[in-house]
Amino acid sequence: MQEIKPGIFYEDSYPGPTIGAILLPRGMIFIDAPLRPEDGHRWKTTLLNRSQGTIHKLLICLDDHMDRTIGAKSLDCPIVAHEEAAKVLNEPSSMFRNQIQESGATWERYPETSGMSWMIPDITFSDKIEFHWADDPVLLEHHPGPRPGSSWVIIPSEKIVFIGDTVTVKGPPFLGKAHLPTWIDTLDALLRARFKDYTLISGRGGPINLDQIKELKKSFRKIHRRIEKLASRHASAADAGELADKFMDEFVIEKRDRDFFLQRLQHGLSQYYARNYFPKTENNT
Repeated sequence: MQEIKPGIFYEDSYPGPTIGAILLPRGMIFIDAPLRPEDGHRWKTTLLNRSQGTIHKLLICLDDHMDRTIGAKSLDCPIVAHEEAAKVLNEPSSMFRNQIQESGATWERYPETSGMSWMIPDITFSDKIEFHWADDPVLLEHHPGPRPGSSWVIIPSEKIVFIGDTVTVKGPPFLGKAHLPTWIDTLDALLRARFKDYTLISGRGGPINLDQIKELKKSFRKIHRRIEKLASRHASAADAGELADKFMDEFVIEKRDRDFFLQRLQHGLSQYYARNYFPKTENNT
């Protein structure tokens, strides 16, 4: 567990996403949930010990991806998510699981998660919500691109923002529910003056810098151009998936994980293409 500023933490040693927490005078805010229940219980206990047993707890899910939502039950508190994320989490569980098998998500590496069910958010929002659990507010804002329901947790008083999957450090991003032009606009938002001197915490690897944002923008523009060319000649979703090998070098990948991340990128590209270019003829996630 790394402390960014007093009472603000991130943790990237558990399987699944990089998670966060904010300890405030009036309660505790979890940012995403550990994938496995045992890690969730450990994370909660560690933070409760730090907070001297605070009663009020809240979990913010930065999107609906199973890696960050399936373990929510272990934190045993109300859940907040964007309304678009909540729509997905309200889908029948059997349908949801069948649609995203072999997507290159972390949960697929842990068979013990296969029988778990996720929780439906208790609170949803459309654009922005503020939490006044201290003198200075914590903001939760909608920033789509990676997924329709993607959000950021912003702590203006400490100049910290948790950005979920907006920028990924470990491996290629998940493209299946993305919209690249919107995602590029969201990356531009991180580069504007509003977030100058902020500490940016990725949901897939922890702290990032501006150069990583700029490099990801370049990669997305390349991918978008290639997909546009495929669409212009009415290529298939399988053709889009075959682009994955060409783009693997755009992302930081350890050799041992190459096959797993190649699967993620193949799945993401084919689903992205089907969803954004032929939504009426392809069943996609």
